[in-house]
Amino acid sequence: MTLQHILLIGVLLTALYLAVVLQLFIVRFTNSVKARRRERIEREWLPLLAADADVSDAPLPELRHRDIVPFLTLWNQLQESFVGDIKTHLNAVGRRVGIKGISHRLLEGGRLSERLIAVSTLGHLGDRDSWDALVRMTSHEDGLLSLAAARALTRIDDAAALPVILPLAASRDDWSRNYVLGMLSDVGADIVSGPLTEAALMLPPDTAHRLVQYFTVAHVGDAVPVVRTIIGRTRNVECLAACLRAFADVDHLDTVRDYLQHPAWQVRVQAVNVLGRLGSTDDVKAILPLLSDPEWWVRYRAAKTLCALPDVELSMLRSLSTQHDDAFARDMLVHVLAEARA
Repeated sequence: MTLQHILLIGVLLTALYLAVVLQLFIVRFTNSVKARRRERIEREWLPLLAADADVSDAPLPELRHRDIVPFLTLWNQLQESFVGDIKTHLNAVGRRVGIKGISHRLLEGGRLSERLIAVSTLGHLGDRDSWDALVRMTSHEDGLLSLAAARALTRIDDAAALPVILPLAASRDDWSRNYVLGMLSDVGADIVSGPLTEAALMLPPDTAHRLVQYFTVAHVGDAVPVVRTIIGRTRNVECLAACLRAFADVDHLDTVRDYLQHPAWQVRVQAVNVLGRLGSTDDVKAILPLLSDPEWWVRYRAAKTLCALPDVELSMLRSLSTQHDDAFARDMLVHVLAEARA
């Protein structure tokens, strides 16, 4: 390698180093500017947005273009944090500064982050003019944006939103189960229960679990008949497990007990879990064989359930932990009894 080549490599490495340093400087400078802007927005607007008194006639700070996103972020954070009259107050201040029109513009042409904040804003405003656009957005390829649009629809009209949301909750793999569950919980069982259970019943039995998993937010009287129908129609392991999780009354235990010997361990473990919640000492005899189950999770849940059942003597389990003829059962009982002592 010639001296000229060495010098050229040195120049290139120096240029690359300077480029990285410059980029880091720009990122830090940009973040610093954004942080100062957020602090200024909070200093100027928070006393007005969180005010107890009526500020409908109070002068408002100028909302410049570069302040729109941090202002909407603060406004939405307050909407998410409080309940009651303050939401009405926040909406009144928001309308005075024109956030409805701003959000409509961002909804059509903003970056993804701006569209997300616009969707949330329109939902909190209860803006019916954006209904059709939000319905279309629930089918957007971006899962986060589509889910945000679904949440906004429930805030605008929860009952009317369910026929839009439930088929998507059953078909979209990119929707967070916990988020959907929280969204339906916020709507409430009185509104959700009927449409949710009816929608699950209309699905093919092998895919009904996609909605059955949300039956915890439905009334038991609506959920159980549907679960009994679905569980009798399917052999799908996911669906059977979801149906078992939905049982919530001792009157359903005869159905649950039938699945303690199911070929799929995922089904057996859910049956044991239900007995752990609802069972009695009458179930001890049926659970004991599962201490020798080939699957670790079934053995673990069986041992935990035996410890949790009312009137089961720990002394009996301690005896089993030393005298059971199966080494796996002995080891699991020792493990679970140690957890119980801890």
